[in-house]
Amino acid sequence: MTLEQRSDSAAAGHEACDQPIRSLEILNQCVPLFETLKDPNRQQLLVQLVCQGPQTVGELAESSALSRTAVSHHIKLLEQAGFIEISKDATRRICSVRADRWLPLLDELSSALKADLAAAEQCRA
Repeated sequence: MTLEQRSDSAAAGHEACDQPIRSLEILNQCVPLFETLKDPNRQQLLVQLVCQGPQTVGELAESSALSRTAVSHHIKLLEQAGFIEISKDATRRICSVRADRWLPLLDELSSALKADLAAAEQCRA
């Protein structure tokens, strides 16, 4: 490799290292998810729905130390963030997990972070 080729190669590698990383864009898309899940009560409600399947707001409130009003509030925030969906059956509101909305984004974040880490290691080498 000539000195000119090495210089061109180094410049190209430097440009790749200076480019914005993909994971930052995806992290910004994930912020609302993380904001919603920072509350331990919402974490508990989501995990309960994951483990036990669809439940009514009343069933969730019965198994929680929170009031029914507080559970309803947290359920509303989980629904707005896309973690759950609520269907109505007469007067009952049935909550179920909607993993298809947020798991792909978290998978994409994981893949982007891995790719960015590999690229960063190459730039440092």
